[in-house]
Amino acid sequence: MVAKVICTELGTERRCTKCNEYWPEDSEFFYTSGGKIQQPCKACYCELPSRKARKANQVKVQRIKLPLHLPANISLRANA
Repeated sequence: MVAKVICTELGTERRCTKCNEYWPEDSEFFYTSGGKIQQPCKACYCELPSRKARKANQVKVQRIKLPLHLPANISLRANA
């Protein structure tokens, strides 16, 4: 069985459940919730299909919300 946590000369490292790589056990590499380390590591989390879909939807929404810029002398009304 592979150890979840190892101690190295750099400090405590935790194994990611997705990529099985050891990363330093801090907020630079793992998300935390309630003071506890969350799995998977940040790099693997960004690659999850659900996260990619959510990010793609956010980009679509941002494209839709772009303001319409018209020159000051153009009116959208018909000859009024």
